[in-house]
Amino acid sequence: MVIIEDSEDEAELLSITLEEESFVPLACSTATEGIAAWARSKPVAVILDWGLPDRPGIDVCRELRAADPILPIIFVSGRIDEATVSRALDGGADDFITKPVRRTELIARVEAHLRKASAVAARAKPVSPAAQTTSDGLRFGDVTIDLAAREVMVSGTPVTLGPLEFKLLEYLVHNAGVAVSRNQIMSEVYGYDADISTERVDLLARRLRSKLGEGGGRGGQLAAVAGYGYRWERRRAADAPAAI
Repeated sequence: MVIIEDSEDEAELLSITLEEESFVPLACSTATEGIAAWARSKPVAVILDWGLPDRPGIDVCRELRAADPILPIIFVSGRIDEATVSRALDGGADDFITKPVRRTELIARVEAHLRKASAVAARAKPVSPAAQTTSDGLRFGDVTIDLAAREVMVSGTPVTLGPLEFKLLEYLVHNAGVAVSRNQIMSEVYGYDADISTERVDLLARRLRSKLGEGGGRGGQLAAVAGYGYRWERRRAADAPAAI
């Protein structure tokens, strides 16, 4: 997630808050840096300050919105007047949060906008024919997934996933039966060419597998491809060895 904020203290606070919720923030102090980071990384969302040293934040918002119609753009600013908020929303922003930021509210708003963006993207993107479509969503073995509602059930029991866990699941489901590399996952799930170790990908996959109840030597939908990455199985492989 790209943060465009010229205050070092504010950028650090936002970064810490997002990291605690498993997001990977990329802080930029100018509009030029922020737009370049967005173009390079294609983040899941952009958090934007109103006042920037090289360009007005509203101009950045308009440029990003013209380039990406579903990208969540959230202003975080000390401005509280109605005219500023109206200009921001009219300029293409999805939300406007005033400083000081309340951390729980920020995460709730971010996740709400990500759900909306994910639903729009899911309607536009075909899902692998490997899935069985039911009235409840997509079904792979005993895992049922409703991409639009961002809901997952295992054997009829709801499972709560974090934003990155769901994004990994969604990416794998769209490529069911296809092995995807750790580098592909870093690019598609973390939202940019992250300078992180592949252990972060393995940890994320391990958390997802655990929540799906696929640990302890059981076979499951999420399989590791040795020395490469991961694959979402078309059907449950009951006899497969533990892979993560």
